[in-house]
Amino acid sequence: MFSTASTFFKLRYKRLIVLALFSTFFFGTLFLLSYVVNPEQTTRNFIGQTGFIFNVLTFVVESVITHYILIFEVILPAMRKERSWLKVLLVATLLFLVKFAVNYGSFLLERRSQEHSSSVSSDRSLPEGSMGWLLLISYFFVLVVSFSAALLVEWVHKDKERIILEKQKTEAELSALKHQINPHFLFNSLSFIYGKVFKLDKETADSVLMLANIMRYALGKNTALDGKVNLMDELENMKNVVEINQRRHNHGLNITYKEQIDDQSITILPLVLITLVENAFKHGDLHDPTYPLQIRVNTSVNELTFEIINKKGKGIKELSNGVGLQNISQQLKLTYAESCTFLVEEKDIHFRVFLNINFQV
Repeated sequence: MFSTASTFFKLRYKRLIVLALFSTFFFGTLFLLSYVVNPEQTTRNFIGQTGFIFNVLTFVVESVITHYILIFEVILPAMRKERSWLKVLLVATLLFLVKFAVNYGSFLLERRSQEHSSSVSSDRSLPEGSMGWLLLISYFFVLVVSFSAALLVEWVHKDKERIILEKQKTEAELSALKHQINPHFLFNSLSFIYGKVFKLDKETADSVLMLANIMRYALGKNTALDGKVNLMDELENMKNVVEINQRRHNHGLNITYKEQIDDQSITILPLVLITLVENAFKHGDLHDPTYPLQIRVNTSVNELTFEIINKKGKGIKELSNGVGLQNISQQLKLTYAESCTFLVEEKDIHFRVFLNINFQV
């Protein structure tokens, strides 16, 4: 238990310090404002029977615990859809019931103690009924403050994600520039090979031409100013990737492809669908006719749905699999935000990726 608590504080001590400083500042502000209005009553209320220092420490500890639970265990998980709303409401309700019982109980004990003291007149004390309403109002204020702090934390978190993604993109572009061959030389060479091979082996020549088109597409030849490409270009090159892999395996792969394109004007991030298909070829078992690779593409007005299901391979899962999917997830989240749903499901046999983008949101 001590080890768990030690680990908790090591990982989250910065958050706890910030919350403690905020709680201390709030307590001091509340004390000064009350002191200006009624110094005598303020001194009596804030010092009480236990002393000023003890009351400050009690307030800070309670405030830190309350705000931490509300921000990091209730509001943020709900905003990020990491927990169901039922669990979130249950935790929040339980927290406030405990706080109400503790605070109201402390008030009653303090009240009984004051009634036995001749130095305090009972007519200047806060009525018990009013204390209940005061606690409810203060809890609502705490909830508003916690929600505002959670929005700030989420904004900072998303901004950091955007900076990290932009840094990764820049590093990848610099790495590509360092290692890439002159594209014109590469395409001219492939065209030369295509012309030489065409008369001897048409299938091989077509494969060379498809490879050249895929590489030209990957270099961003069809990318618009907003960094997106037409969906039909992405699908055409995705089909070329499928065809090349089929030819590599002598057309022995089991693949089913279904599409229903009702809106051809959709534009998306380039290479997203291609990368998901390549992931299935790289890590899936596509030789079992019972479990073929299933690719489904559907578009309606301003909406795209893409699904891919494949049987899991038996080999060692390469690290690039998780990294690639995580990178795609970050790109989609930064580009489409709440209008995009990206799900990755891994079961005993199957691996499923589901993507839905609503362009009207």
